[in-house]
Amino acid sequence: MLNTLIIQNFVIIDSLNLSFAKGMTALTGETGAGKSILLDALGIILGHRSDVALIRKGCDQAFLSAEFSLSANHPALTLLQEQGIPGSETLMIRRSLANNGKNRALVNDQPVTVTFLRSLGDLLVEVHGQFDRLMDVSSHRRILDDYLDQPNLKNAVRMAYGVWQEAVAAQSQAEERLDHLKRHEDFLRYQLKEIEALSPDEGEEEQLLEKRQSLLGISKLFESVGLAHGCLQQAEVLSALQTAYRSLQKHPAGGNDHIDQATVALEKAWSETTEAMAQLEEILGQVDDQPQQLQRIDDRLHALRAIARKHNVTTTDLPQFYTQLKQDLDDLDQAETRAVELARQTNRCKQEFLAQAQTLSKARTEKALELSAAVMSELPELKLPNAKFSISLTPLEEASWSEQGIDKINFLVAMNKGQDWHPLEKAASGGELARLMLALKAILATRSTVSTIVFDEIDIGVGGAVAAALGQRLSRLAQHMQVLTITHSPQVAATADAHFQVSKEDRGSQVLTNVIQLPLARRHEEIARMLSGEVITDEARAAARSLLARFG
Repeated sequence: MLNTLIIQNFVIIDSLNLSFAKGMTALTGETGAGKSILLDALGIILGHRSDVALIRKGCDQAFLSAEFSLSANHPALTLLQEQGIPGSETLMIRRSLANNGKNRALVNDQPVTVTFLRSLGDLLVEVHGQFDRLMDVSSHRRILDDYLDQPNLKNAVRMAYGVWQEAVAAQSQAEERLDHLKRHEDFLRYQLKEIEALSPDEGEEEQLLEKRQSLLGISKLFESVGLAHGCLQQAEVLSALQTAYRSLQKHPAGGNDHIDQATVALEKAWSETTEAMAQLEEILGQVDDQPQQLQRIDDRLHALRAIARKHNVTTTDLPQFYTQLKQDLDDLDQAETRAVELARQTNRCKQEFLAQAQTLSKARTEKALELSAAVMSELPELKLPNAKFSISLTPLEEASWSEQGIDKINFLVAMNKGQDWHPLEKAASGGELARLMLALKAILATRSTVSTIVFDEIDIGVGGAVAAALGQRLSRLAQHMQVLTITHSPQVAATADAHFQVSKEDRGSQVLTNVIQLPLARRHEEIARMLSGEVITDEARAAARSLLARFG
């Protein structure tokens, strides 16, 4: 229930602090006084879009807040818990609008997104124009399902539909893959043979580039390696070392320490020089073969890169691409088997959804008859004694099935005797639609989790006995939920438990909206104004007292 509404620096409102109670509250005032501004403010608090143009001229910021009281099992508490926001019997929502665009939304002093605020607002307040909901045919299903009050049935349908659609997606993906494999089987085999002939290795490009770089580096050593090798070769160092070593070997070991040490040193020098010559010759051999080796490496790199480009992969990915080609061909038979199995699974899921949807449809059909009868029982009291109301359920085409089921739901009316049935949104006038909506809301009141409902000029186009009937039905609706109604009808205003007057005040340089709660004497005067207009007559005052005595 809405307890308080605080508005500061909003459009032509300076500062308002309004308190609301249970029951029915009427808001009245002359056209243009600012009643719609109150609704705009409440809408922004509940998550509707805001605009800096709504900030009162000359101010940097506008502040809006509302306090709600919640029952212990109110669904808003669950939503708060899911968001990690502390919840209690009191809920406070604050919004600030700033010229610099730094707007804020707070719930129980915790910052929230406007999207979350809109979800929360939908659980707290319903705002209705004259007949906005009934003109939207999609609302007819929601209204019937609210009356059905079988969330488990709806959840079962929604879950079965989701499983079915997942199966459809998996089947479609499998069939697309199978079709791709079949259409490209010959090409896949050609690709496989082509890459198989090249036989690329993992990391081969990197290895070839390293080897190529090494060969290029070796060529730079050619001069110094060649000089060293030439010196050793031309000086016949190995031959001289070998001759000297063999000469000393003629002396028996141990006869002279110096000769023994010299012999060992010459042997070592000869061995190491031999090794040095071998290494230098190896390098020189590589240098001699370098152009051929480089050409072979370049040719291999060119072949690898060309086939990689041809198949739109990187050279590094060629081995993996080759493996995937083999797997694709191996999978061809398996893909056909999988597609067939997924088709069977999809059909099973579809049949499960259909079974659940038909159960829901049967329950809807039964409740549609019950709701139609309940609405019909309301119509005479709302001055529609000859009107007939019915709910039509027809099967949707399979392409239109959804998580909401398989039913097309439409409200039908015959507003006068002898008329045929027609869709409600095409056959009823504004005043008739307003009364039909009120009848539906009155019936659904005990099932609704929303504790506050706002009617914005639901009585436009009606007067006299019809307006009185609307007022009385609104008053009875207020026994189950808080009702706020913006009205131009004195009959409706007279049935309210509380009455607020919205007016404009001229404060010299500016005109501001003011709202006050009227005591009984002031209610007489306001209702008399609504009856007679600008000049309030004694007859209007007497009629106002009569209305309040009758309905108040």
